[in-house]
Amino acid sequence: MSSDWHLIDDLLLASQKHKASDLMIRTDDRVRMRIHGSVVTIAPDKVPPPDREQVKSMVEHMLRNVSRSVDVESIQSEDFQYSLENIAHFRIHVMRTHDNFGIVARVVPQKIPTFQELKLPPVIQDLCNHTRNGLILVAGATGSGKSTTMASMINYVINNKPVHVVTIEDPVEFKYRTIYKGSVCQRQLGSDVSSYTQGLIDALREAPDIIVAGEARDREVIQLALQASETGHLVMATVHATTAVGTMQRIMSSFGLDEQDAIRERLSENLRAIIVQKLIPTKSGQGRVAALEIMVCNSVIRHFILDENRWREIPKAMEEGHMLYGSQTFDQHLQQLIESDQIEYEEGLMNAVYREDFAMRMGRE
Repeated sequence: MSSDWHLIDDLLLASQKHKASDLMIRTDDRVRMRIHGSVVTIAPDKVPPPDREQVKSMVEHMLRNVSRSVDVESIQSEDFQYSLENIAHFRIHVMRTHDNFGIVARVVPQKIPTFQELKLPPVIQDLCNHTRNGLILVAGATGSGKSTTMASMINYVINNKPVHVVTIEDPVEFKYRTIYKGSVCQRQLGSDVSSYTQGLIDALREAPDIIVAGEARDREVIQLALQASETGHLVMATVHATTAVGTMQRIMSSFGLDEQDAIRERLSENLRAIIVQKLIPTKSGQGRVAALEIMVCNSVIRHFILDENRWREIPKAMEEGHMLYGSQTFDQHLQQLIESDQIEYEEGLMNAVYREDFAMRMGRE
């Protein structure tokens, strides 16, 4: 180990070796890892609970290569990227808690997974091959794998097409290689650009084919993302939502009632697909598999988007469009995962959108 190796590096390395998705550290509390979706507590005789000065020292160590100066004692929350060279990358979140410090580190694979490794359905590759412009939204709860799926899509595109991609990230997670047909310009919030809004304004001047707009979290970002999609660019963004219809409802909630008809019309014209995912523990207990709801916008769904009273019909249209368009609801995919012996029925039922209908679908009334 190098002379500047630190306890936090040992803990991060252990997280990577145990295939944890997250490492959780809090002052005077036992260290925990999230492994295959479950929180695992590290025995105090192996790793004693760190005191305030130890956690502060961990934060200072990880911040030592950040380009800007950060006063640790003034931190209320801080996000940044940290790497163990040639081993793994991590997305670090530091928080103030009871006037002490907490750290949550998300493990980011060095190698961007392929569609096959993520077990994504063929429609994802079809979207990457055939979508030239418009808006693709990737949704899910925190920790559902949105960033990984989007990175896999971008990596596939630059490997196969001579395109220029501009991303706005907070912070930068995956790193793209420069040997492919396409290139990726990654801009980190804070150090490279002041806000998502400014990043999107800048991106329109940076000759992009694809813009990865980060999180569509407010009215101004959504407006700019729609504008970019209307001017010949493919725009990708993430949304915190749990279904395809819920994703559109989340978008609409950023606008006043007097604006919503116009936004529905713009979504109908420019939305190409919504991909929503959850990570479900596998039957073997040795990992998790993505369950996906995928809404590919065909003429029927575009018609439904225009009339909010018909949004309740969209899930049925998605199921009926599975063979032709590759659309699918969560419940449809959960059934496939159970029937292919990848997940337990109980896990499928717990994650189903319409549980009673799902039980009937599975013959478990």
